[in-house]
Amino acid sequence: MRKVRRLMSLGLMLGALLAAPAQGDQPTVGEGDYLVLAISWTPSWCALEGAARGAARCADGAGAGWMVHGLWPQFEAGDWPEFCDSPHPAPARRLLREMRDIMGSDGLAGHQWRKHGSCSGQSPGAYFAQTRAAFEALQFPPTLTPDDAMLHTRPDALLEAFRAANPGLQADMAVLTCRAGLAQEIRICLTQALAPRPCDARLRARACGAREVRLPPPP
Repeated sequence: MRKVRRLMSLGLMLGALLAAPAQGDQPTVGEGDYLVLAISWTPSWCALEGAARGAARCADGAGAGWMVHGLWPQFEAGDWPEFCDSPHPAPARRLLREMRDIMGSDGLAGHQWRKHGSCSGQSPGAYFAQTRAAFEALQFPPTLTPDDAMLHTRPDALLEAFRAANPGLQADMAVLTCRAGLAQEIRICLTQALAPRPCDARLRARACGAREVRLPPPP
């Protein structure tokens, strides 16, 4: 009888373990060891896909340069949480509209909240305020602005100009990505307090490997 009870108890324990969700299946809020601020050179995005979509920031005379792609929680191992089950309500439309000047569209702002902001542990208002603070703390030299952009340059020269304008950034704290010969994004690694910090090895390994990139001017 005792043996039967032990077997039944073991069966119940095994059933509970099988029924429980695997650890890590659903990310929890407040995850990530640090933050990545991704800023995109808008004319490159327009040339690659934005103009074909009819995006307003790609219209003639829009004059858009660097804009925020997103602020992403990042793990030291090189991966990241996404689409977390946040206790906070979805951002109000007004809040999304207020991000147009640095993100370009309500749709991008909403997507970034769902995919990344939901994992930040913050409310939408706090997450977007942190995103704006991180972006507005950056300085851009004339050679990296729409008025006087370098049309052809080496990836390391572009980053060197950017770091010179932002002295707190060391060589391992920002990477440039590229696509089809175009400079695409600068990804800057930050602490939760928005201080520059080293990027993880896997993020640095995704840096642009081209010998030269172009920064197309705005339409």
